[in-house]
Amino acid sequence: MKELLDKVLKNPKNYTLIKFLKLKIEDNLIQSFKTWADSYSVYNEGGCILFEDYGTFIPEENKFTLSGYSLMLNTNTAEIFAINIGRFSIFFKCNFIKSGIEDTPDLKKGYTFDCITDISELGDNWCFMDEFDNPKDELKWSFELTKE
Repeated sequence: MKELLDKVLKNPKNYTLIKFLKLKIEDNLIQSFKTWADSYSVYNEGGCILFEDYGTFIPEENKFTLSGYSLMLNTNTAEIFAINIGRFSIFFKCNFIKSGIEDTPDLKKGYTFDCITDISELGDNWCFMDEFDNPKDELKWSFELTKE
């Protein structure tokens, strides 16, 4: 697990997300880095929805928790492609070609139970899941993006 976490933290594609989450690499993050199977909790509503409902097409080995956040990552590339923050604030990297839509600022703005209203600083591809009608397919396509 430590080797995978090191890859995740050193992957340049994750830098803006790590900064957004205020994770400090010097903190002992390994203690909070767990597989979903090892950290499952009914008190993690957003994680349950992200992993068990929306993440139906994503293999279990790509579902983790880190410092209270639920995240999906490609274990080969160590790229994070979806995350739940707080009670129920789900964001993901959209595959705009498969989704058949354009990347617009509106997809990065909204309102969640956790009062998150703008994720523009995460950069290209990151979107509010609430803006999409088929989260299961969106996550499957998002996972495909990390394989490129």
